[in-house]
Order: sequence, then structure tokens, then C-alpha cells
Amino acid sequence: MFRSEKLYLSRIIITIYCFFTVFVLGYLVYNSFRSKQDVLTNTLGIPKEWSFDAYVDVFRIEGFHYNILSSVVILIGALVLLIFLSSMVAYGIGIYTFKYKQVVTVYFLLGLMFPVQLGIVPIFLIIKNLGLINSVWGVVLILGAGISVPVLLLTNFFANLPRSLYEAAKIDGAGEWTIFYRVMFPIASPIVVSLCIISSVGIWNNFFIPLITLQNDNVKTIPLAIMKYTGNIMLYIDKAMVTSVIATIPILILFFIFSEKVIESVASGGVKE
Repeated sequence: MFRSEKLYLSRIIITIYCFFTVFVLGYLVYNSFRSKQDVLTNTLGIPKEWSFDAYVDVFRIEGFHYNILSSVVILIGALVLLIFLSSMVAYGIGIYTFKYKQVVTVYFLLGLMFPVQLGIVPIFLIIKNLGLINSVWGVVLILGAGISVPVLLLTNFFANLPRSLYEAAKIDGAGEWTIFYRVMFPIASPIVVSLCIISSVGIWNNFFIPLITLQNDNVKTIPLAIMKYTGNIMLYIDKAMVTSVIATIPILILFFIFSEKVIESVASGGVKE
């Protein structure tokens, strides 16, 4: 009886939270189609007229499309680098047996304990010496190197794969790279897709790394562009609403499309029989 009541209470709390989240997002989108004067003077009332002026201004005058382009390039580049590095490292740790294997695993576990902010000074100096300040590729290198979580998840996946798969490929004459690229990596595709979706949120919304490495307005990411408007919210409230909508909607659509696949992959956590 107690368990059912606890479950019922949990459902109520989750439902309230969902309704509140939907209300906030809906209110954000709703206000993005209102003029600045209407939002400030008639905040909770019915708008006198709908306006697309703020959307036009952030693209035509503010050049917000450059910020979107920077965020998209960083997202795609960082995900490709992240999956490329983490899948090969995880494959090596999960499949092979070698000396100090446990030490290597602990090394990636330690990566979860130390945020990138602790090493920002040497990271900044490296990026500066590479000539990648004010370049999206500098951000791609930094964010794409955060492979601790993907390595640990993929290592567990590869370690649970039947050894017969590897041995059968070896018998057929496949080399190590062919086994990884043609056999093992395709099998891990559900986990890879889940990692892409989960990692994309952190990459898309990352504020600290672009703040340190990107200084020109044309190469700044969406979160940095939004900060320009929220710094004086009363003056730029219309543009702040519009840019916030543009920053939020793509990730929500992405999660809505792939949510079932993510849940299925996380729940399975290994090879299906």
C-alpha cells in the first residue's frame, strides 16, 4: 500500500513539473511574437498585435545567423571528434587485455571528478599557441576531448559483447580496423546515437569554453549572443525572448524525435539476445 501511494505521489510531482516546464516554454514562445513595449506594459495580458519584428532584427541587424552557424559547426565537429576518439578508446579497453588496464579505466573515471574549469589556463595557452583563438575549431577540440563518460559507457558495452563475434571476424581474415569499423561499431550504434543526443545538449548550451576562446561577435555561439541581450534585459527583452526560443527549440525537437531510442538504448545497456 505504501509503495503504491509513493508511486502515485511521484507521478503527481512529475506531472506538475511537466506542466510548469511546458507553461514556461509556451510563455517564452508566446512573448517572442510581441513587441518590446507590449511585453513590458502588458506582460500577462492579451497582446494588442503579433509582431515578427524582433525575429527580423536579430537576423538582419544583429547577424544572429552567424551565431547559429558557429553553434552548429561546433556541435557537429565536437560530436564527430567525441565519438571517434571515445569509441576507439573504449573498444581497446573493453576488448583487449593488457597491463595497467585497470589504471587506464580509473584515469577516465577521474576525468568525471575534475571539471574543465580547473585546467582552463593551460588549455587556453595551448589553444592560443595553436592559433585557434576566435576560431570555432578551438572550441571543437576542447569539447570533443571530453570523452570520459562516452568511454565508460562504450567500454561496458564492448566488454559485454560475445567474444565469438570477434573470433568469427578474425577467422574470416578481417584486420583489427575492419573488425572495429565493420563489425563492432555498427553493433554499438544505439549507444552511439544515445551519446550523441545526450552530449549535444551540453555542447549546444556550453557557455564557459566559448566565453574564454571566442571574442569576436561573428564567431560567438548562441549562449554568448543571448548574454549580450540579457545583460540589459529591460532594453533588449524582445531580442532576448527570440534568441532564447531559437536556442531552446532545436534541442527540444531533437529529444522529442529520438527520446524513445535514447531510453531504449540506456535501458538495454548491452547486447540484446
